[in-house]
Amino acid sequence: MKPSQQRGTVASPDRAGQWARVARNWKLLGPPLRPSPEDVRFSDEAVGTWRGQRAPRVLLLGVTPELYGLPWQEGTDFLAVDRTMEAIEAVWPGPREAVRCEDWLEMRLPAASRDIVLCDGGLNLLAYPEEQHRLASILRGVLAEGGLCILRLFVRPAERETRDAVLADLMSGRIPNMNVLKLRLWMALQESPSQGVNLDTVWRTVQGAAGNLEELASRLGWQLEETLTINAYRGSTTRYWLGTVDEVTEIFCHEVRGFELASTRVPSYEGGRQCPTVVLRRTSRAGGNVRR
Repeated sequence: MKPSQQRGTVASPDRAGQWARVARNWKLLGPPLRPSPEDVRFSDEAVGTWRGQRAPRVLLLGVTPELYGLPWQEGTDFLAVDRTMEAIEAVWPGPREAVRCEDWLEMRLPAASRDIVLCDGGLNLLAYPEEQHRLASILRGVLAEGGLCILRLFVRPAERETRDAVLADLMSGRIPNMNVLKLRLWMALQESPSQGVNLDTVWRTVQGAAGNLEELASRLGWQLEETLTINAYRGSTTRYWLGTVDEVTEIFCHEVRGFELASTRVPSYEGGRQCPTVVLRRTSRAGGNVRR
């Protein structure tokens, strides 16, 4: 896939390679970087609002085990799509015939062939706004009328934290684990949503402040293996793009159109305000109304 050059977007040249690293560390990740039981409940409750006369046709973007493991109705047609075979081999818990190795932006699925689309954190892997816009357009075509797009997002706070404030909390023991630290540094180091945040910059920030990671883990009482997952960012050219619920809604409901915002749920764990689950419903109209 060619990097987008429009409107100054900086595309990420090595998403597949970075996601292979994430897959190798998957068992060491926890909330907020992977869904908590509360997040899973939000998705399950959203699925329950789909009103069909049969078992749903489901598309999972990524191979998140927690979402595959929802209590699906018997007869559910389930397809997962992930761009990296390493992630499929390391993380996917379902049958091989139910998963496809393909870039989301290159998917070729029949029109109106899915009733529910789920994705955990994946929108933030796509450059804002062009690639996110493109995915929304693809999902508009794939979803049947009344279908649901259920997305857990990573969104930046209304007021951006400073790098120094995050590092001060780190060194004083006010951050509970590496998962929360990563999330906060993504937000603090992103200059703008169109630039995103480079993961090597996150690694260099942690390394520069903490020095020896083993000593940091020991001093803070962090699990060592989980702490060392930050090394997967070292040298990475990958970027994450962190928007807001309003910006995602603008793309789906007003630019691409054909969606309405049905609900937004915010989890209670630390950092949860930056990890909402949004539900977008496919409408029959060219433009969807936004319900706040």
